[in-house]
Amino acid sequence: MEARLKFRWIAAPMLIAAACTLVAVGDEPRWEELLRGNSLDGWVRRGGAAQYRVDNGTIIGRSAPSTPNTFLCTERVFGDFELALEVKVDPRLNSGIQIRSNSVPGYRDGVVHGYQIEIDPSTRAWSGGIYDESRRGWLQTLEHNEAARRAFRNGVWNHYRVVAVGNSIRTWINGVPAAELKDDLTRTGFIGLQVHGTRETEPMEVRWRNIRVKDLGIYGREPLPGAIVLLDGSGDLSAWEQAGNPGSEVRWRFRDGALVVQPGAGSIVTKRRFGDCRLHVEFNVDNNDKGGQADGNSGVYLQQRYEVQILNSAGQKPTSDNCGAVYGVKAPDYAMTMPAGRWQIYDIIFRAARWDAAGQKVASARITVYHNGTRIHDDVEIPRHTGAGRPEGSESAPLLLQDHGNRVRFRNIWIMDLESRQQKGD
Repeated sequence: MEARLKFRWIAAPMLIAAACTLVAVGDEPRWEELLRGNSLDGWVRRGGAAQYRVDNGTIIGRSAPSTPNTFLCTERVFGDFELALEVKVDPRLNSGIQIRSNSVPGYRDGVVHGYQIEIDPSTRAWSGGIYDESRRGWLQTLEHNEAARRAFRNGVWNHYRVVAVGNSIRTWINGVPAAELKDDLTRTGFIGLQVHGTRETEPMEVRWRNIRVKDLGIYGREPLPGAIVLLDGSGDLSAWEQAGNPGSEVRWRFRDGALVVQPGAGSIVTKRRFGDCRLHVEFNVDNNDKGGQADGNSGVYLQQRYEVQILNSAGQKPTSDNCGAVYGVKAPDYAMTMPAGRWQIYDIIFRAARWDAAGQKVASARITVYHNGTRIHDDVEIPRHTGAGRPEGSESAPLLLQDHGNRVRFRNIWIMDLESRQQKGD
């Protein structure tokens, strides 16, 4: 528990600084319309068989009997944002607004899951409450918020406002505060409009209009203030060398804005050594149809010792050797792997093992990992080096990207040296 508290304390000031930077630098974020004209371009239907159409600037969802929940989802992914829209629903039909939601093959065969802002015309009246669709269930009800329960009105248009920044999600119904949640399981995802499943054969409709969003950016996608950029679009590889060959030039190739593993050339490491750190890595695996550990295999090694696995394992259950695993130690909590050919993201917070003056380990390394915006490891202990990692030791060591014989691509890699910041008192 002590390590987790220390981690959160370090991360919080960076979150605040980054959020301020998004607003203070460049143009002020502006409202954007998510529906333009009478076209559903930029939206995709997922889940059940309910139908969606556009009529005079209004999206209309029409229920279908005996089908799972249906969602009309933005193709665009959002992180921090403010969302405003109006809703009118048949009083017999439950519905919702998905935010920071995802659909990946390895999580329940692609079911839509994530935070849902409730549309509840029933006597329960929890409209504006926050539900975790197809995952954890209710996170914030309106059981003790009578003012918000009275705010939603059946048979008329109701105004929804949602603000999601960092780990905070807040909702309003017709200007009345409804729910306030602190939760950091998922940081990014699409926005979706739900038509709830029903057994009723008579179609029922829910309508959405004036759908606007103010995009506040995706935290961590751009290097945070003070971060060390290890790889960007310039192709500068001066931060890297071949593993085991100090001062050597990298034998991987930079093509089309990405660094590509050259099978057989060997792994690469940073010239600089790191202890506690926060790391952002984007990667893309090829499908070579070999299957198993021979398909899109690579890895991110913290201190050359502890591997977060990279693999083309989309659609497979979480295991300790599939994508996202702390290799050989722990399977990811959620299988968030995208299909081959799509860019994916690891955001990693790492705390190095601790050693006493006699050279004895007194605390194991710990790691938190977000994969494509969802936390798949939460302050996990790593009791030993993993796989092909170098033996544990008290000294800091480089970051390693693995050549495992597959042509994996990397881009946009940056790292925050938390150990140096601690020593300086930051």
